[in-house]
Amino acid sequence: GAPSGTTHFKIVMGAAEIDFATETSVFESDETAVLPYDSADTAQIDLMAALTANSVLPVIQVLGIEFYQEVNGTMYPLKNGSYNALSVIDVDTV
Repeated sequence: GAPSGTTHFKIVMGAAEIDFATETSVFESDETAVLPYDSADTAQIDLMAALTANSVLPVIQVLGIEFYQEVNGTMYPLKNGSYNALSVIDVDTV
């Protein structure tokens, strides 16, 4: 569930290509628009991150959600760490 007072939300994702030998990385992210938090189904969500093609480096992907409250037409993030979540969803080590 969402925190009390939630009126909107946003889905965020990120992907990092990590070179542990050289201690470098490439990071890309994408996010949805701020969407209404109601009982209506959302349209399909496609989020993309462009990393090095055919890379043999490990790639870590994260996915998260942020909650908002709209007050007088302004979106305020609900900064409640127990609800706003970001998790590793995939580790590709080729």
